[in-house]
This record gives sequence, structure tokens and C-alpha cells, in this order.
Amino acid sequence: MLERVRSDESIRVLHVEDDTAFADLTASYLNRLDSGFKHESAQTIETAERRFESESFDAVVSDFDLPDGTGIDFLEHVRGKDAELPFVLFTGKGSEEVASEAISAGVTDYLQKRGGTDQYEVLVNRIRNAVDRHRLMKQVDRSIAALEAASEPIAILGSDGTYLFANEPYASVYGVDTVELVGTHWKEFYPDDEIERFTDSILPRVTDDGHWSGEATVETTDGYRVRERLALTHTTDGGHVCIIRGAERITGP
Repeated sequence: MLERVRSDESIRVLHVEDDTAFADLTASYLNRLDSGFKHESAQTIETAERRFESESFDAVVSDFDLPDGTGIDFLEHVRGKDAELPFVLFTGKGSEEVASEAISAGVTDYLQKRGGTDQYEVLVNRIRNAVDRHRLMKQVDRSIAALEAASEPIAILGSDGTYLFANEPYASVYGVDTVELVGTHWKEFYPDDEIERFTDSILPRVTDDGHWSGEATVETTDGYRVRERLALTHTTDGGHVCIIRGAERITGP
């Protein structure tokens, strides 16, 4: 049974298909199943490339056999411009060779045309999921770029206590670079008494209250002790965001 979904975010799909009747039928089902889909069609690779260059799309759906080449040819063109844009090969030509070629070229998903309406429900779900993932990753990339560019020392730690991210100002406080810091446990930089204080008191408070701010003492890799003013915020996965509000050396090697 077809169930219509209402979406707040539209998805503009470029459908490359030389069978205009099938393209029209696909457009009809996409709109019926999800009101957020905007179907645009092209019958040849040449037309698809021209539209792809001049317009903005959230996803591409393509047949394999086309009048002036294959869907893999167009996939390679798209990947030359955008390595992550969702691209679904939706074709009646099913073989391990085609699937292998498509995967090697960077296809997002591979779906064979079949009889009945179920194939359109699968297609809608595959496109929607791929576009949602793509949009989420773009948001994450923008957030990371903003954190990397920040002048304030910022780090993100996972639930196991290891650094997942740190910008250069944060890593410099510890006397390392970001590559060395990521994957390292926070305990590597703290004296035993501070490890005990954080483990027994501070981190449970961050979990319970959602945040904590105060002072701590860290040992840098070059032998200095540094007093930090920290602000910790709990994350939904059990880790925390750490911001250093200020730091001063209190002892040296």
C-alpha cells in the first residue's frame, strides 16, 4: 500500500532516463509517495551534464543504458564535480559486472527496475536516506571547519575519554599537534591527583548537570605544568566538549 509522506525539506532529483513514459511514471510515484520530491528529467548524458553544470540538485537517479553512453559515464562526470552527491543507478540491466563497475565509480546505491509499485517505495527510501546522510555530513563538515578556525581552544572527547577532535589552539596548550592529540586519552596529560578528581567528582557532575566549569592542572609534553580554566559540556553520546577559557604555566622543567 502506497503511503504518502509529507516532508518539510524538498529534494530535487535529476532523473536520467531515455524512456519518457517510465520517467513520467517514476515522477508520478515519487510525488505520490513523498511530497518533498521535485523530479527533473533528462533523456541523454549530454543534456544531463548541461543541467548538472547549470542547476543545483540534491540527488541523481540514472538508468544504465542511455543513447549517448551509460549511467556509469554520467556517474564519473558527477564524481568529478562532487564526490559525495547521492547517485542511484536505477536500471533494468542487472549483472555483477555492472554493479561492480558502479561501485568502483562511486555510486551511492544500485537498484534494479522491477514490476509493481514496491520498487518506487524502495527508490524513495534510498534517495531520502542518502540525501539525509549527505546533508548531515555537510553540516558536520561546516561545524568542524568553524571549530578548526576558532581562536578559542576547543576539543571534543568521546564517551571513552579519548579525543575525537581538537583545534590547533587547544593542542598547543598540551604541547602537541592535533594529529598527536586525537585518539589519545585525556588522562595522558593530567597528574594522578587531577585524574582522581576528574574521575570521582567532575565528570560525574558533567553527566548529571550537563556542564561544569572550573580550574585544573595539566602536564604538557615538554615538562610544564599549566593551570587551565575549563568549561565542559556533556554530549548525547556520553562524551563532552571541552573549552579552555584561559591557561598559564605555573612550573617548568
